[in-house]
Amino acid sequence: MDATAIAALRLDLTNQGIRLSDDLLAAGFGLDLATDGRSGAAEGLDLLLPGDCWVNASVAPGYARTSPYLLLASDSDSGSSFLLRHRTTGDLPVRLPETARFRHARIPSGQSCGDIGAIHGPWLVTSPLAPNASLALDRPRRFLGLPPPRPLTKSRWSVDEVVACAEAAWIHGGVRLVHLEAGHLLADDGGLAELAPYITALKRALPTLVSVSSLPPTSAEAVLELYAAGCDAIAYHLLAWDPAAAARVAPVRSRFVSHARLRAGLVAAARCFPIGAVSTDLLVGLEPLADLDQAIAELIAEGVVPNLAVFRPLPGAEDDAPTGDLVATEPLLALMARRRERIRTAGLLHSRVRGFPRVLAGVDPYLPGLLDRWYASTRRWLRVARPEDA
Repeated sequence: MDATAIAALRLDLTNQGIRLSDDLLAAGFGLDLATDGRSGAAEGLDLLLPGDCWVNASVAPGYARTSPYLLLASDSDSGSSFLLRHRTTGDLPVRLPETARFRHARIPSGQSCGDIGAIHGPWLVTSPLAPNASLALDRPRRFLGLPPPRPLTKSRWSVDEVVACAEAAWIHGGVRLVHLEAGHLLADDGGLAELAPYITALKRALPTLVSVSSLPPTSAEAVLELYAAGCDAIAYHLLAWDPAAAARVAPVRSRFVSHARLRAGLVAAARCFPIGAVSTDLLVGLEPLADLDQAIAELIAEGVVPNLAVFRPLPGAEDDAPTGDLVATEPLLALMARRRERIRTAGLLHSRVRGFPRVLAGVDPYLPGLLDRWYASTRRWLRVARPEDA
């Protein structure tokens, strides 16, 4: 398959999801999926398409029930080999990432790493802090990429637990970037006080880059403090360019955090962080593609990487919240191509430091190397030591 066909397939899978064969369902996701009945497939399944192109597709029954794609076990001896069957185009061999050793590894406290974080390509994603109960109304849908929910008895993962999980991901999964998901923190400081101990400990334990998804501080200038604490990349998610459209899918968040605050946080972060290290998610289908096109152009001009995302259902809540319209593949591929060209023209495509591209059109593939980590550390020392030079 050529690059264009792979891009179209990746988009189609993200949009429509994948149905699971009766054999896989009967196996209880044994095989190499290694789920425990509480998570895993319900949150989306990672697949490696031909050419090792990574995609995450929902297999929640309520989301994927009309999908033309069916995943079956292959006759291959490899437990990670599967067939992706389309109603008209036939079978395509696909693989699952080899993350079983990481998922089943146990840290000193006895927790399995798969309960604390999830590996997606070269990234470890973890949500160390308990969700804010006041944002419960915003949880009928979820972005892809989050790890499983923690046990009800666990209000948060400790710093030591997150670090031990990151060390296992470094050894067993080749992870070189840790993403902390903290988008629910309604804190005036943008989560600095809560997140700083995790960032500091991760930097002390591993030569890793740390990416954060959170809400911006009330004072845009305070973004520099999160950067100074060791955060390498930051994501503040607008969800939609139109504030009213964003409020439809995140009504509680919109009541406390204005669209203007999010925009100001993005602009301020773009002044502090390395080029390409500031990003935002825009949900596909909430507003016309022409509006998304305008948003992409304006955000890139401000130094922000706009990522296109598909809203995902939580199991059992597929009909509880607006998901927007399913956008046709061809117009969306054209929009993605224009987005990529604008990113290239603005010099964002080959930036040294990037965040976690958990969405349709993230800037990927990206495996941070030693030079990238050295650049991030040196630039932070210069930028924080002499902020007046910015």
